[in-house]
Amino acid sequence: MRARFALAALLALAGPAGANGDYFSAVDLDGDGRVSLPEFLERMGFAFRQMDVDGNGVLEPHEQHIPDAPRITLAEHEARFSAQFHRQDANGDGYLSRTELIAPPR
Repeated sequence: MRARFALAALLALAGPAGANGDYFSAVDLDGDGRVSLPEFLERMGFAFRQMDVDGNGVLEPHEQHIPDAPRITLAEHEARFSAQFHRQDANGDGYLSRTELIAPPR
């Protein structure tokens, strides 16, 4: 349960929407109409970098918005979001469509 709250907090901090307020456009960094895993990890990494106050690549409990949160390294963070990406890639094509990206995390 705590991991879900941490995921929600990171998604909320994942950065601003695109210029037109469209979150999909903000994540689709190359503008090709689909989100690749590297694009997804880059956008989710924005939140990690914002929270990693000392810049050491580790989110310490005091740097997170969840009481008693466990330490998380950038590698762990990327592994979690990589798994999330693959769960949301409903058609298994290696990309997230707009519909897949905005679907609630499974």
